[in-house]
Amino acid sequence: MPTELSAANLRGVVGNYRGIVPYLSLQRGCEIFFRTPFSRYTPAEVRTDMSREFLALAQDKLRDLQMEARAEGVRLGELRKINKDFANAYRFRHMRVFYKEPLKLRLESEVQGQRITYILNGGQKLVIAPRQRVREDVSNSPGKKQTPMDFGFFTPSVARQFDVKFLREERENGILYLVFELQWNYGDDDARHIVWIDPERRYSARRVWYSRTGRYRARFEYKDPVEAAPGIWIPSKIEVYNVDQRFGGRTVNTNIRVNQGLDDRLFDV
Repeated sequence: MPTELSAANLRGVVGNYRGIVPYLSLQRGCEIFFRTPFSRYTPAEVRTDMSREFLALAQDKLRDLQMEARAEGVRLGELRKINKDFANAYRFRHMRVFYKEPLKLRLESEVQGQRITYILNGGQKLVIAPRQRVREDVSNSPGKKQTPMDFGFFTPSVARQFDVKFLREERENGILYLVFELQWNYGDDDARHIVWIDPERRYSARRVWYSRTGRYRARFEYKDPVEAAPGIWIPSKIEVYNVDQRFGGRTVNTNIRVNQGLDDRLFDV
């Protein structure tokens, strides 16, 4: 018989849901993005312009998204090396995902035979389980929000929430990637993310997550993107690796549909 989830366990399962849900010189890179000499810009202007260039790589045609996700090959021992809550996230074996701009997310799944619904609407988060409703104000805690970044792409509402630094270009298997360093530009989370963006398909092929203290936490590989609609590419597989570069699990996204006109009531909190 399924064991009822306590409020503490419920927060652990959903509070840090990350898994289900991966050379040119700096001056040359800046010349590419700014199209004028780097020396003409102050640091503040550089950050502002780079954030604008990063925003141009967001999936601006995407208004809403829905898909089904399942976890495969889960190795809880390896995931616990990231953190306990991250491992708990992979107790979701199947999940329905609904997203709508700006920053509205709904996740529906079962854990230990109990239906769990997670809703994020801007700065408000609600988790619903049998006989439990856990509400939290996360408006100043970006690290507690699940966003399209966790699924391997950026929307305009999410891209605007980062301070952005261009690091370099890299080419893998004939594909050019733009590598950026991201940090939240508000709130109490100092985590740092390095992302590899495919500028043609505008999705994140890889992400490396560092904690606020600079500790390496995890690497995510976003694979096999599908064109859900003209110009909108969504990764269909997500693999996670821990600090030892050991495989921890895979998420497979199927039945990906975009711009279907999702009802705002799905995201009521």
